[in-house]
Amino acid sequence: MENHKSKFVMISQSLVRHKSLTHRDKIVYMSLCLFTDNISKQSYPSAQTVAEIASISRSSVFRALKSLEAEGYIRREQRTFGDGKQTTNVYYLLDK
Repeated sequence: MENHKSKFVMISQSLVRHKSLTHRDKIVYMSLCLFTDNISKQSYPSAQTVAEIASISRSSVFRALKSLEAEGYIRREQRTFGDGKQTTNVYYLLDK
C-alpha cells in the first residue's frame, strides 16, 4: 500500500448551502481550494487544470468562476508576464 499525504479542503457552510450556486460552481470552488495558500488565500491554477480536476469543460470552469465572483466567493485578477502576455489569473477566496 502506498503512503499518500492527503490535503483536506474546508469550505464554508454558506457556500455549501447556497441555493443559486450549481454543483459545477461548488466543485470549481473546491478545486481552487486545492491550490490556495491558507495565509494569503491566493491560488492561480489554470482553467485547464481546474477543468481536469473537476471533470468538466474549460467553458464550464469559466461559467462557474463568473458565478462564484458574482456571489462574492472569489475575486479574480488578471496576471501578465513582463512582455504583456496573459498568464493564469490569480484567485482570492473571500470569507463570506
